[in-house]
Amino acid sequence: MSRTRRSAFAVVGAFLWVLASAFASAPAHAAPDTPRENDSHIMIMPPAPQETAASRAMAAVSPTVSPPADYVHTTSGNPVECTSGNLCAGVWDPAVGKYKVFFLYRCAQYSLSYWNGVGQAVNSQVGAAAFFYGQNGQVLDVALPENRPFTYDWTPVWSIRNC
Repeated sequence: MSRTRRSAFAVVGAFLWVLASAFASAPAHAAPDTPRENDSHIMIMPPAPQETAASRAMAAVSPTVSPPADYVHTTSGNPVECTSGNLCAGVWDPAVGKYKVFFLYRCAQYSLSYWNGVGQAVNSQVGAAAFFYGQNGQVLDVALPENRPFTYDWTPVWSIRNC
C-alpha cells in the first residue's frame, strides 16, 4: 500500500475518531413532546425538613456531585427553572438551610455525597432515561424524560447516570 493511501486512511480515521468523541461527550437534550414555556420546566422544592436533635448534633455538610455540576440554592416553595437538556435534582443542604438544585447536563455517572432526605427532580432530556443507583451499584429507580417534577428520597441513592 502506498504512503499516500496510508496517510489518507490515517486522516480519515483521525477525523472519525474526533467526530465519535464529540458525539460521545455531547449533552442530553430536552424532550420536545411536552409543551412548556421557554423550553424549560419549573420545580418547586418541598417544605424544609424538620430539624431534630440528631440532625443538630451532626456536622452540617453540603451535598456534592462528582464530576462537578452547576447548581443553585433555593428555599422551599420557590420555583427553580430546569432548562432544556438537564436532569435537575434538588436536595436539602443543611450547611446553608436551603435546597441545592444540581443541573446534570453532561452525560456522566455522578457520584453523590451527603445526599439525604426528600427533594425534587425533573428529567428534561430527549429520550434519555436517568438511572439512580444504590450503594452496591444496583438500579434503584429510572426517571424517564416525562418533563414533570417529582419528589424523591435521595437517602439510598449513591450515584446518578443521566444518560
